[in-house]
Amino acid sequence: MKWNRSLPSGTKDKLFREANGAYQLEKQVNDIVKKRGYQRIDTPVIEFEDVFYSEEKNEKELYRFFDKQGRLLVLRPDMTTPIGRVIATTGIQPPLKLSYSGKVFRSNDDMLGEQNELTQAGIELIGYSSLKAEVECITCAIEILEALNISNFHFELGHAKIFRCIVTSLGLDNTAKAELQTYVNNKSLTDLKRFVARYPSDLDGFISAIPRLFGEVDEVLPIAKSLLKNDTKIMAIIDELETLMNAIKTCHPKISLTVDLGLVALMDYYTGVLFSGYADLVPDIFLRGGRYDHLAEQFGHPVIPAVGLGINLDTLVALQYQIKGLAPLEQPTTLVHGSLAQLSKSEALVKENRGYQLSLFETLEDALKYGEKWQYQQIIEVTQDKIHVIKVGAQN
Repeated sequence: MKWNRSLPSGTKDKLFREANGAYQLEKQVNDIVKKRGYQRIDTPVIEFEDVFYSEEKNEKELYRFFDKQGRLLVLRPDMTTPIGRVIATTGIQPPLKLSYSGKVFRSNDDMLGEQNELTQAGIELIGYSSLKAEVECITCAIEILEALNISNFHFELGHAKIFRCIVTSLGLDNTAKAELQTYVNNKSLTDLKRFVARYPSDLDGFISAIPRLFGEVDEVLPIAKSLLKNDTKIMAIIDELETLMNAIKTCHPKISLTVDLGLVALMDYYTGVLFSGYADLVPDIFLRGGRYDHLAEQFGHPVIPAVGLGINLDTLVALQYQIKGLAPLEQPTTLVHGSLAQLSKSEALVKENRGYQLSLFETLEDALKYGEKWQYQQIIEVTQDKIHVIKVGAQN
């Protein structure tokens, strides 16, 4: 097989309307966050592997290669970690409201059908410890989704500290921690019941109930609190979630918002509230984010409170393409054709008239065929002494 004729797994070409739609959608998102006071930041697609080093990260996800000095490089798998590097190493002082858009690359299993090249856009609030920053993330996301006409979207909130508190309280090693994470992610009541029997604690009732602790805030949180002692750290975390969700509901009373106390952070740098976004006709989560107060420490910098979210733009483009919601390509109406000697006169016509395009064909016959194929309304033939208008199809 000739590999140069095929695309790597998890990548795709975007043509014409889809490519234009992706460009317009990315620009629209960037314009919205700019108006909300966010400063754009761009980081390299290529980084040293150490930037993304983590004991918990699955190294198979990284695209690796060597530079001429033999140093190991990667294609960035996410946008937030490089921003943490920028904050820690450039000397710019928080608080900051940053925005970004660009490509990220993750090497997924070929058989899963997942995209390995993704276009993301997002925001990062650096230096803000208040829950107002979390509310701002949700508010900004709502404004973006409404502007893009994404209907019936939904947010789900969780908290990264819940799972970590359980691991710490039970004194789990890495093997037991991974086992528990699998059971929590799968919402397996049977496996969790067996697990707490092996690792008994005051949290048995709460851990066993985690698969059921998702849904409407008013229903889930009282149940969760009834399973905990008042002095547990998880109780304080739940109180924080309740305060935040009440604030969000006050600002956006019509929003669809639920809680899942079994959410486990996808990235290990998350330390607080977690966001997930869903929408009708979208099979996967298209929006993720949360608080990550300790990311800068990874680069030898003191703690900086931070929170942010990222949106998978490719998913939204595919959705708009599916529902015929992409902005139509502007259809040119007129093709201006002339000889090489009349090129200057032809170019002047194109500049003066919207919807006019220059013919690059040698003969009028080829220009007419092209105009008919691409549904131009007319061809203008420019000669030395006249301008001749030909309706497309009239030559037949």
